[in-house]
Order: sequence, then structure tokens, then C-alpha cells
Amino acid sequence: MPPQARKTHEHTGKQSVSPAQSLIDEVEERLAAQKLREVVATDREEFGPVSAEALEQAEQEW
Repeated sequence: MPPQARKTHEHTGKQSVSPAQSLIDEVEERLAAQKLREVVATDREEFGPVSAEALEQAEQEW
């Protein structure tokens, strides 16, 4: 194993993720974010924007 590859292997260990898996993870994350945006948009259309009081309450409970 070349020295640079050895250093990388030592750094990442056996749990390193393949480039294909990294791409799959990124696509899944983007799809989840898109779905969340769609859910929020639908909620706003159905119920309107979140009131200032509800925002304040959520921040206090957080």
C-alpha cells in the first residue's frame, strides 16, 4: 500500500464510506430536505403562517 493510501486508511479506518455510498447519502439528504419544504409549504397553505406567539412558545420550550 502506498504511504499516502496507508495514512488515509489509518485515518478513516475500516468504516470509511465508498464514493457511491456518499453520493447515495447526499441524494437521500436532498430528497428529504425537498420533502420537508413541501410539507411546510402545504402546512402554510392549509393553516397559514406560524403566529409570533407560537414561535415564542416553541423557542421557550426548546
